[in-house]
Amino acid sequence: MQQPSILHLRASNFIGGPERQILEHFRHASGNGFRLILGTFPGNGGPCPLASRAADSGYAMQTIHSKFAFDPSVLPRIRTIIRQENVKLLVTHGYKPNVLGRIAGWLTGTPTIAVSRGWTWESRRIRLYESVDKLFLRFADHVVAVSDGQRSKLLDLGVRKDKITTIRNGIALDTIPAPSPESLHTLLELPEEAVIIASAGRLSPEKNHIGLVEAARHVCSANPDAYFVVFGEGALRPAIEKRIQDVGLQDRFLLPGFRPDLLATLHHIDIFALPSHTEGLPNVVLEAFACRKPAVVTRVGGCPEVVCHKENGFVVEPNDMEGLAKHILELANDPELRERMGAHGYARVQRDFSFDGQTRQWMNLLHALFSSRTAEKARP
Repeated sequence: MQQPSILHLRASNFIGGPERQILEHFRHASGNGFRLILGTFPGNGGPCPLASRAADSGYAMQTIHSKFAFDPSVLPRIRTIIRQENVKLLVTHGYKPNVLGRIAGWLTGTPTIAVSRGWTWESRRIRLYESVDKLFLRFADHVVAVSDGQRSKLLDLGVRKDKITTIRNGIALDTIPAPSPESLHTLLELPEEAVIIASAGRLSPEKNHIGLVEAARHVCSANPDAYFVVFGEGALRPAIEKRIQDVGLQDRFLLPGFRPDLLATLHHIDIFALPSHTEGLPNVVLEAFACRKPAVVTRVGGCPEVVCHKENGFVVEPNDMEGLAKHILELANDPELRERMGAHGYARVQRDFSFDGQTRQWMNLLHALFSSRTAEKARP
């Protein structure tokens, strides 16, 4: 009997947290009774790193070229893939696949699962696209939320409770690289005694890096060895640089840009900080824990589902930069506390955020949906 094919759709021009989640899902879920296919939307006609990585791993691939975000001309191409590959289910990741995949599902009678990871507010254009996404999530046959925090947001949007399943992001500890050969102290020319507080992510409003500058002002005034490093790029770089300059932290708050070897680099930090206004479930906190680093985060989205206050880090209320600074300073002043909390963080992701566990949840959901659909067809 032929295995049912499941087509995952993702539009992406780089390998970030969601893309790593998809690739690991394919690695762990392949051979579990379903044939997985990855459909990608290359941007601007250039190379698609996600497609390249998937092809290198031997996964079934399909490419879908589009001219703009919700380009209807791609629908015949998606319909052809569904027909030729005998696709029985669409799994869509992000606003573009969620919308175009749902329409293709209607046209072909193919059910859809939309994966909801959160929204970025990155720009007016992205906010518009995300507004359309929020509308279409109500029409998906099922929605997977990456955290209970994200599930609550979906309920607020009007998505039915029985149509939502929480399946949290995972971390593959066997893929965590060894520390990069060059330490951050050497790379960034920091003093040997520097305590490095790091964050990572796009430099956009929802990540609240300007708030982190405010926290850094308090920490650096109290601890001369504290240095802040934020890895990433984005539209807010000039505003963040200006705020750093305004508070006189040019030598203590660094923006070295995007690092493709971030995981290897995280081994060299001392504390991870995430001051976000909103999150789904932050992969980078899982990665920090995988490197045995404590985390100080805001109580948004799935952050408190990963970070246990006073056990593997600290959780503060959104916009409480004084509280963030207080707990960062507590960790900066206590190496033994950092080591103990980092060890607890590693144990947390090892126990509760494995891809084996995530795959079991996905398989349970898929079997339930296919059984339900089979039962519906059998009704007279």
